[in-house]
Amino acid sequence: DWEQVEINLLFVGAGFISLATSLAVRELTRHVDDTTMLLSSLVVGLAGSLFLLDSPFSERLPAWRFLLGFCLSQVAFPVGRNVCLGVFGNVLGPVNQGRWMGLMFAVSAIPRAIGPFVAVKLLTVVDWSTWLEFFVCSALFGSALIATRYFIRDLVPYEDYLEDIAREGSGSFHGPMPPSPLLVRSPMQRRTERQGSRAQRETSP
Repeated sequence: DWEQVEINLLFVGAGFISLATSLAVRELTRHVDDTTMLLSSLVVGLAGSLFLLDSPFSERLPAWRFLLGFCLSQVAFPVGRNVCLGVFGNVLGPVNQGRWMGLMFAVSAIPRAIGPFVAVKLLTVVDWSTWLEFFVCSALFGSALIATRYFIRDLVPYEDYLEDIAREGSGSFHGPMPPSPLLVRSPMQRRTERQGSRAQRETSP
């Protein structure tokens, strides 16, 4: 059992970790691309959730595994949040980003509101063991990691997408050309962009 002072120190340390990670993200994004940072945050979150599983490893979660998993989880959240917003903003391009960002924040508020109640329920169902709760967390991180890796070619800035259209048929880096992000351009807009790029190539000397 932990003393109240130890619990307070734990959350103070979590605050320092989150603050230090948020500051580090600003420097890391100058040297590492956003998609790599996003994938890394999901891997770290998945590892942290796995460390917090008590069964089948042991009946009681060792303190060192709890602290390590807790720290990894605290690192993964600010990295994923900041980088995800940057990636989403780049993909949207010249549209009303405030509307879509507001929608993202509104949706992300739902798990924050119901998450504590679900977490307590998952703990009480298995007599305060952690395996069920963090198995769910691991499954969410794992599925997000797989989905992000699968759609990694679509997570490109809008300007890069237009360059890919201009290079269509001439060996695009993404080859085959990634589809347009669904929230930005309709099928009619995509058809118009392709026709414009073809006409530009035909008229160019």
